[in-house]
Formats: sequence, C-alpha cells, structure tokens
Amino acid sequence: MRLRNILILLAVLLALGGYFYIDSRPEPSPPPKPQLYVWLVEMEELQKIKIELPRESKSQAFSKREDRFWYFDEPPQPKVDMQRWGGGIPLLLSGPGTNRVISENTTGETLAKFGLTQPLMQITLTLESGKVLDIKVGDSTPDGSNFYVQAPGSNDVALVDYTWFQVLERLVRDPPYPPPTD
Repeated sequence: MRLRNILILLAVLLALGGYFYIDSRPEPSPPPKPQLYVWLVEMEELQKIKIELPRESKSQAFSKREDRFWYFDEPPQPKVDMQRWGGGIPLLLSGPGTNRVISENTTGETLAKFGLTQPLMQITLTLESGKVLDIKVGDSTPDGSNFYVQAPGSNDVALVDYTWFQVLERLVRDPPYPPPTD
C-alpha cells in the first residue's frame, strides 16, 4: 500500500513538473527587424562633402584626394585633423540608420511643418561616379531626440538620432583643422 501511494505521488509530481516545464518555456523571440536607412552608399564612394547651416549662413566643404585622405575644400586646402575626422565622418554620411520613416510622398505643407522647406542643415554628397545626393535636415522632434530628414531624391521623411546631427553640425561650427605645427 505504501509503495502504491509513493508511485502515485511520484506520477503526480512528474506530471506537475512536466506541465511547469512546458508552461514556463520562453516564447521564441521574433526575428529582428532589418535596419532601415535614409540613404545608403559605400563610404569609399564619397568624393566630396558639403555641409551647410543655411539659417546661420555657415558652411564647410571637404574633398577626398588621390591619396584617399580628406582635405578642406577652401584655400589653402589643409588636410583635416584625422583625430577628429577618422573614419567616422564618411561612415556617418554613407547612410544614417533610422527607426522609422514617418511620412512618404510628403506634401510641401507637411515638409514645412517638419522644417524641411527652410532646413537647419543641407548636406551635398558627391560620389566618385558623379552622382550627387542632396539631403535636407529639418527641425528636431518635440522631445529633441531625433531630427527630421528628407531622403535624397524623394519626399519621404525619416527620423535620425540627434547625435548624428550634432556631429555633422560640429564640422561646420568647429571645423577639424589640423593642429598647428611649431
């Protein structure tokens, strides 16, 4: 009798353990969403970069030469400070990631609402092939965490992180001139 009770309790315990195991397994996570880009080019294809702050009438332009280094596009055309430039600037400009496209085929009125008819920043990228990408960066979002960007050659508007804007803005406000030589 005692052995029979132990076997029944063991069977109940195994059944409860099996139920708990099956019930507590984590759900499989959904596959990650593919990264969206406002535009996407190979950073090695960038030949010339011009960044303008039209509301402040300030701009800065850079060109890549045969030695594959970047130089200011104004006389005396010094080489950029590689400590500040590094590979990061061409990488940032090859295509910023976006969390979402907020408007497709946007009308002029809506572009104005996002600050894109009078942008904070205009970026002109010239590729080695001669193709030119014109990018407009409008106002920041109400929470200040993103900026509205108009995709080149379209009326689609996406959001980019505020840090992307700040890095590019600094190139104009505090250009990466080479350190003085003694």
